[in-house]
Amino acid sequence: MALWGLLDNEASKPKYLNTADKAECYGADTAEVGATAGVNSEGWVLRKTVGSRTQFETLVAMSSGSMGADVADFDHDSDANTGNVDDDTVLSDS
Repeated sequence: MALWGLLDNEASKPKYLNTADKAECYGADTAEVGATAGVNSEGWVLRKTVGSRTQFETLVAMSSGSMGADVADFDHDSDANTGNVDDDTVLSDS
């Protein structure tokens, strides 16, 4: 089994992350890299808050266009009533 997947969904997040880090890990596609300051590479990105600053760490860099489409199960648990709407609050969906 691979340590991460290519689809932007919960099951594809890097397996080595703990539960807290998985909640702050996002799949960034080409559009999200261009729209989010601090995100420099397509792939799996970890958001960290250090003091008053928000930092982004690229965990798994992927080639352009390799990050798959968002799917319904990438929703946060707190939005159970939003159906298949992805609410990636850090990186806007394309």
